[in-house]
Amino acid sequence: MKLDKQDAVYYLVLLCVPMFFCVSVGLYLSKLTIDQNAEEFGAFYLQTLDRRLAMLSTQVSMALGEPESCEVTHERMALWPNVEHYATVRNGEILCRSNRFFDWADEALVARKLEPGMHTYRKVRPDGSAEVVLVLTTDEVEGNQGFVVLTRQAFHDYLNLAPSPRYAKMTLWVGDVPMVGVHNADEVSTNVVVSEKHHMKFGTTTSDSYIRKIMAMFVLSSISIGLFFSLLAHFLIRSLAPRFSLIEDIKRGLERNEFYLQYQPIYDKDNSQHGFEALARWQHPKMGSVSPEIFIPEIEKQQLSMLFTRYVFEQVVQDMASLKLSRPYHLGVNVPPAFMCSDELEETLKIAIDAFKRVNLSLTLEVTERQLLDEQAIVQINAVRDMGVRVAIDDFGVGHTSLSMLQRLKFDYLKIDKCFVDTVGVDSINAPVLESIIELAHRLNIDIVAEGVENEEQAAFLADRGCEYQQGFFHDRPLSIEAVKSRLNTVQNNERNTQLNIEPYAELSL
Repeated sequence: MKLDKQDAVYYLVLLCVPMFFCVSVGLYLSKLTIDQNAEEFGAFYLQTLDRRLAMLSTQVSMALGEPESCEVTHERMALWPNVEHYATVRNGEILCRSNRFFDWADEALVARKLEPGMHTYRKVRPDGSAEVVLVLTTDEVEGNQGFVVLTRQAFHDYLNLAPSPRYAKMTLWVGDVPMVGVHNADEVSTNVVVSEKHHMKFGTTTSDSYIRKIMAMFVLSSISIGLFFSLLAHFLIRSLAPRFSLIEDIKRGLERNEFYLQYQPIYDKDNSQHGFEALARWQHPKMGSVSPEIFIPEIEKQQLSMLFTRYVFEQVVQDMASLKLSRPYHLGVNVPPAFMCSDELEETLKIAIDAFKRVNLSLTLEVTERQLLDEQAIVQINAVRDMGVRVAIDDFGVGHTSLSMLQRLKFDYLKIDKCFVDTVGVDSINAPVLESIIELAHRLNIDIVAEGVENEEQAAFLADRGCEYQQGFFHDRPLSIEAVKSRLNTVQNNERNTQLNIEPYAELSL
């Protein structure tokens, strides 16, 4: 199937728009997932640190629980390899301390009343250099309080921070001072979790490999979802809005002359050919041949009957212009009741009548019975007949025409719908209706045209009941205008040879 520019734009938009939104949402969700995972990881890590620090604080309190016995304190603290610097104080007086305690702290520190917990302390060395350490203070019991100093390295070793492949950089703050991952402190501010218990903050930076993995997962999923929504949108558009696309195709088809007419031969009860019926056909450039059962109801529903009727009249005149008929034929054009009440009726009929006279044709209008004829249409039918145009009621028996309206209407032909012809030879509740219609037409002195004759039994039945004309696949299938011209030439040559004088009938319907 060949795509034009409009189709290409349609499929491009249908593919790109859902894909753009789905991929955008996928990227946004991937960022949310990365941030949420980092936050959950930080919260879990921080809870683990809280428990370890709470355990350290408890054990330090127990180790420093007997400040009067310095030997006992030294023995207990020797069990903590990560903690080398400690002191016990009572009312500002140092009772016990490690040998190098004052290398990391001074007497002013222990003299201060520090709240229990962790504090950062900046120790300035004699050479002017400085290092930040962590001071852990115990609860004060009977004036006794313990101090433990942890260097950054000792604090890091005690916490035993395990690296994660998902996170390239991690930093732990105590207060506002980074104690672990100092060099990364300026780069991990996006995912920070705070612990109020120990005044700590933990921040991470997600690794590039993990970001690429998460984004790839979401993008690939969003592409699949985007394709699904594209297909869903396509099917919804095609299923929920076929009328809109069909009516636009019909309008374009009229502009491009995609609609044409085929002609089906008509025979009388003696099986002699008397004319042709023209049928509207549509050759769609993409869908191929479109059934009249699809486009005719849509034309009527979308109020395009007037436009289509004008098109048909123009096509009929064009097809029949080159005919050379030795005797008159009756040519029927199927028109909706709205056409009978339009301002274009008289002008359109005059143009058609003048054109038909030049090729020895007389016009018959077929008014579909599917729509109820109102008072104005009845008046117009009478006016049309006064112009010399014959009138036929099409598809009789399946519409709204009542017997009372038949008494008021004056028309020339009654076309019996195929659904009644199909009852011939079939045990059906509609079988008696066919004979009633034929009898009614005869009482009204109206000629009958039976549609849809498909077998010999139907043809014989209709002929025996006095049906004047028949059409259907049993007699012949629709022909092109070229085949019609050939058929008419053959018939006229035979008529000249046999000198038959038979009044033919031909009709044209949508």
